[in-house]
Amino acid sequence: MKFFLAAIVTAALLAEIIPVWAAAPGNAKIKNKAPSVHTEADNSNGHPPEGISITPQTQAQRLAAATAKAQPSAKTPADTASNATSTADADIKTPPADMQPEPTKPVIKKIKPPVPEEKPQRVIWPQDFYYYSYNGDPYYSLSLPKDFGTDTLAGLPAAGPMLMRAQSNTVLMTFAATENDPVKNRIFSEALKNRSEIPLPPLGPNEEYEYIPAPRYTYNTDPAPLELPKQITNVKIVDAGSGRTAENLIVQYLYLSCTADGQHCMAVLTHSERNQKAFDGLFVFPYAEKQNYIPLVTFTAQSLRVRK
Repeated sequence: MKFFLAAIVTAALLAEIIPVWAAAPGNAKIKNKAPSVHTEADNSNGHPPEGISITPQTQAQRLAAATAKAQPSAKTPADTASNATSTADADIKTPPADMQPEPTKPVIKKIKPPVPEEKPQRVIWPQDFYYYSYNGDPYYSLSLPKDFGTDTLAGLPAAGPMLMRAQSNTVLMTFAATENDPVKNRIFSEALKNRSEIPLPPLGPNEEYEYIPAPRYTYNTDPAPLELPKQITNVKIVDAGSGRTAENLIVQYLYLSCTADGQHCMAVLTHSERNQKAFDGLFVFPYAEKQNYIPLVTFTAQSLRVRK
């Protein structure tokens, strides 16, 4: 009985280990191996079935191969140092935006404006004038500049609301209270309305003016209706403006370039109105000395007082 059981066990073991011959389709016999201990994970590694080969060495090799594929390759210290150096170089070569150097600013060339250079105007004092008043109708008073000479009408039988002072044929003045003349008055207002500003020349690249001068104008109004004395010729308006008297009367000014007694002169006309009367002044002096006379003319015109 014992031998019978041993034979059965031996036969079973041989059936598991020894390869057998099986008939293929078409009665062609091929050599087959016994089923191998083999998993899907082994097939995914690309190893063909090898039968029963599960020795400790084989298992260790397969485990090492599977672990190497599952884990990313570790970087060597040299690779890590190289990457760190590259990152540091990039930081050095590309500084932050707020640390970027500012672009070089262009050098600006200062240009002096091409305008005539004016001499400083005279400083006036109370002793440069004397008081004058006309006690007729209309009553008015003002301060007359001594520089315009003496009364050329003194001793003459003529009398009226007109005065005249003269030092020479090129330094003289008149002042009168007359009826309003709309034609003459219109010249003062039109001179300001019709003037056109003279622009400064354009600048080149990287240029700017040292300062912006006061605007200058071209006056297109014809001064002929003013009916100036015949000895004043070649008249051209060069400036115009307005101010106020001590009594808040408006004073209008016209500055004229002209010729008097063959000399280049300036004539200044002043005009104020009150009670339907016009108070007009005429001042003539050499053009080259205008910085001395204009302050005198301005003060005289603004000193006018008229009885209401």
